[in-house]
Amino acid sequence: MEYSIRQVDYKNGCSDRIVLCLGFFDCVHRGHNSLIQRAKLFAKIDYAKSAVFTFCGNPFSGLGRGDKEIFTYEERTFRLWQLGVDIVVKAVPDEKFFSTSPEGFLDGLFDKFNISAIIAGSDFTYGAGAQGNAETLKNYCKEHGADCYIVDMVEYAEGKKIASREIREMVKKGDIVRINELLPLPYIVAGRVVKGRHDGTTIGTPTANVNIPEEKLPVASGVYDTNVLVDGGRLRAVTSVGEHPTFGDNHYNVESYILHWNSNIYGKFIVVEFLKKLRDIKKFDTKEDLAAQIARDAARVLEW
Repeated sequence: MEYSIRQVDYKNGCSDRIVLCLGFFDCVHRGHNSLIQRAKLFAKIDYAKSAVFTFCGNPFSGLGRGDKEIFTYEERTFRLWQLGVDIVVKAVPDEKFFSTSPEGFLDGLFDKFNISAIIAGSDFTYGAGAQGNAETLKNYCKEHGADCYIVDMVEYAEGKKIASREIREMVKKGDIVRINELLPLPYIVAGRVVKGRHDGTTIGTPTANVNIPEEKLPVASGVYDTNVLVDGGRLRAVTSVGEHPTFGDNHYNVESYILHWNSNIYGKFIVVEFLKKLRDIKKFDTKEDLAAQIARDAARVLEW
């Protein structure tokens, strides 16, 4: 599933007039999407480009934390492309970046970019020690001749705001249906297809294998109803996440049995859309038993 979105380094800037969304956009949830859609609207009115700021790497590492990303940078850029964003402004989340003062961060943006307006959530903070906030951002923009729109956080229930930290816990539990209620589009795992042990081929269910990057928060082990985006198409699939006990393989990966697909897929970039969990991973007594279960899984997927 090839895609193309313009990516600009925070340090280099660009001359295009932009409406810029500020944040991390870890999983690009519905709250993030509300910022993005406003940016697209204002950009259209002002003959500008919509842009989103994010990190090309794991910002938690730069902050000395052990947390992992819900979406990798590549997955975030893909999702932003899906949502119609024109430009991704990327920054390296290193110690130097996080030691920059709030004013220094904004100075860097306004020196290098032609900013028409900035859009941020009401809980947005920035700069060393998270000293900058929505109010200081508004004041800075006013002084520098740019519009600033502060957007309230989106609620999924009365008094309950959509937050990445809650989605993070859902990913750990594999609660895909609940996750997808909080995202504008289904939860995804993306990457290049790598060669596996060919166990699927031996039982008549060849799979597309994707390794999970170290920085990505792994979704809970299990077998899922999924779609696979490849070569411009969206195909139904059964996806196994985790280890492979029937074959004595303890390697955690994501492998998708794509229904009605028989072309060579090695090395291709694919996106796996997760729809719901089918069952837990289990060890089968024989390969034939596993093949029979996969056939039942596939039948359930096709029914839906």
